[in-house]
Amino acid sequence: LHQWMLVDVEPRMRELGDVLISNLDADGFLRTPLETIAERINSTPPTTILELERALGAVQLFLEPQGVAARDVRECLLLQLAALPEREEPPDPLVTERARRLIADHLDDLMKNRLPKVSERTGYTLEEIKGALELMRTLSLAPAKRLINDAPTAIAPDAVVEYEPDSDRYIAYLNDTRLPNLRVNQEYARLARDKTMPQRDREFIRTNMGNAQWLLDAVNQRRGTLLKVVEAVVGAQREFFDFGPQALKPLPMSQIADEIGVHVATVSRAVADKYIATPRGVLPLRKFFSGGLSTKPDADGDNEGEELAWEAVKIALREVIDKEAKSKPLSDDALAEELKKRGIDIARRTVAKYRDQLQIPPARLRKTF
Repeated sequence: LHQWMLVDVEPRMRELGDVLISNLDADGFLRTPLETIAERINSTPPTTILELERALGAVQLFLEPQGVAARDVRECLLLQLAALPEREEPPDPLVTERARRLIADHLDDLMKNRLPKVSERTGYTLEEIKGALELMRTLSLAPAKRLINDAPTAIAPDAVVEYEPDSDRYIAYLNDTRLPNLRVNQEYARLARDKTMPQRDREFIRTNMGNAQWLLDAVNQRRGTLLKVVEAVVGAQREFFDFGPQALKPLPMSQIADEIGVHVATVSRAVADKYIATPRGVLPLRKFFSGGLSTKPDADGDNEGEELAWEAVKIALREVIDKEAKSKPLSDDALAEELKKRGIDIARRTVAKYRDQLQIPPARLRKTF
């Protein structure tokens, strides 16, 4: 909106532009139909679609980043393509024109990875289409997101796990460097014992001294609980720290709760939003708690069966996909069969669910030509 305020346009155009900008979503798209917007504007004479289209053209032209105020993905990409010649190093005009034609007329087939069909309809070779796709990958499907600073923030771990080679064990300790030392002000402690003060004032100070001490005890107890949880997790997940995420085991919170002698809800609160620094990186403590399955012995008898966490199953799934032939990617059924060879017996729908969670597209979209 600040950019638009600096644009020199006629008052009516500015007014309609304000309305259009107020209807943009978080990605920068204008999803609301112009007809609906026109009906909502209470003006005399009534606002016409032509007026809104002229205002929209001005907003799309003057606002940055390019692609903002597009009504759909196709228009968003075409707006960005139109602005490419303004770059310091503009792309090859032939490649830009191919990309423009592909977006305008064949976007659906491109999104479904039907490159041979696109080649047949356009007369472009597969290499020419791939060159246009490379250019299209520099464009954004959510142009307004460029205005948001989404740089990851640094995470200060709440606990640290280190390997001690002499004893061949992992030790855990709390990271107290970022926490202030809490203590009771001794001046108030002295006043609570001063018999020259009125009885009512001394009682007031003693009551609040008791509250302060309760708070200190609660903080220390919570810190103690967190350390016990981390130590129990390290003991239960030793193979993870030795061999990596593929060795992560199922670990219910109830198991840790029983081990350290607290309620499972206490464990849940202790691990919420907590991170630990480990030889395997800084990880959320909750990552170590999940269900899983028991693997079956493989055909060669090398694997006698073991407990695997769902996170480890996802890692195995990614490994299978990474090793597949990209010209003949594996279907979800085939992926399930490959995992079964590793002793991991899960249904096809579970494979599809985990593949989606890993943000891996289906086989037809992974195929390369």
